[in-house]
Order: sequence, then structure tokens, then C-alpha cells
Amino acid sequence: MRYLTVFLLAVITLTNCKKIPVDQVFKNLKFSKSEIFADGQSTVSISVELSDKSSDDRRNIVFSASSGVFTANGKDTYSSKAEFENGILVAKATLRVSTKPGTIVVSVKPEFNSPVNGFILSDSIPAKTSVPFSIKLETSSFGIASNHLTEVFITGNLKNASGKFVSEGYNVLFEDVVLSVPANGQFRNLQTTTTDSALVSGYYSAFAHPIGTQIKIRGTLLDENGHKTAIADSVLLTVNQ
Repeated sequence: MRYLTVFLLAVITLTNCKKIPVDQVFKNLKFSKSEIFADGQSTVSISVELSDKSSDDRRNIVFSASSGVFTANGKDTYSSKAEFENGILVAKATLRVSTKPGTIVVSVKPEFNSPVNGFILSDSIPAKTSVPFSIKLETSSFGIASNHLTEVFITGNLKNASGKFVSEGYNVLFEDVVLSVPANGQFRNLQTTTTDSALVSGYYSAFAHPIGTQIKIRGTLLDENGHKTAIADSVLLTVNQ
């Protein structure tokens, strides 16, 4: 449930000493969805109505968002000129959500300088957590030398049930095993917490194993208490020298 809030940031006084009602400036700030997932990819359309008495040179509206970016310019503010649709003067913008869950507050205000530019109309939309459903491991090579002579780059791509990015802050444990026992290899430059790309990664080099040994690199999603979950994937590396 969104809560509409109208902020009168300045006391507006015209020559007749009367305040301008906010609905004479703009009204009906709307979202195309009631909620959105913080997956860094989903978008929501936003619209606001202007007074049909607004002059052509005073129809630019500035949209601002507390999180995410507008698709038109990749920034958290965007200026849009209102156009008539079915007799209604409407300004529009499209916001792409970030990977940070929480409440996104979107505000609109007139761009031009006038006695009404102190009006700000705001509304909010919840950005729900995008929960991991799967992880897919990939490697830069399936062959590796023993005794740390070479290394491979391992990446883990986490996605939600819709195949989109997960929210930031999820942790993955990397392990290496040979025949179900630790392979005693070495990981370095580990990035095991998801950020805006929902990727985790690290470099791996192998211990001194005989040629032909298969090393399983496993990535397992951890829960909020650091315990392993059932969401995991693995790749096999073969010692080739």
C-alpha cells in the first residue's frame, strides 16, 4: 500500500495573497505496479497529471527517485515534458530498480522558476527482496596445472525464480574437493557477496595433484546465519600438467 504525501516546502504568495492549491499544479502521481523486486533489471512506469492550463513552456516536470535510475538517462533525476493524452496533460518517466531492497520514494516538482516551484508531490513503491533461486558456476578453463602453476577464474551467477538478478548482500561459499575430501587448493581475490550484478567470483589454483585428477569447485549459497543452503552448483577441473 502506497501512501501519498504532498509536501508544501515553501509558503507561496501571489499578488492577491492567496495560496495556490497543489492540484492546480499537478496531481495523480501513479505507478504502473504496486510493488517491484529489487533485481536491478525490473522497471516501473510513473506518470503525473498537470493542470491543462499550464503553458507550453512550463510543462517540464523533474522526477527524482531515492533509489534506482531512470531509463532515459541512467540517473536518479529526470526531466520530462508533459504531453496531452486523451485530453489530459501527463508527464511520464520509467524507473529501473536497483538491487537494494526497501522503499523507493519518487518525487515530482516543476522544473521552471515560478511561485509554484516549491510544490513537491511524492509517492512510494516497495522494492521487495529478490531471493536467490539458483546459482550457475562458470570457469575460464576446465584444465588446470598442479602445484599452483596456473589458475582459473571462477564466477557464480545468482538468479531469482524469474531468471533475473538477486538483491545485494547474499553470500556464497567456494570449496574445492577431490573424491569428497578437501582438495587443498588456493582461492584468491574472492568476491563472495552479491552486489549490483548478482555475481560472485574468485581465482583458483590447484595443489600438487597427479595429472588426470578431477577437482570439483563448488559454490553454495549461505543463509543469513552462514549455514549452507540447498542452492549450489559445481564445475569440474582436470589437472592436465
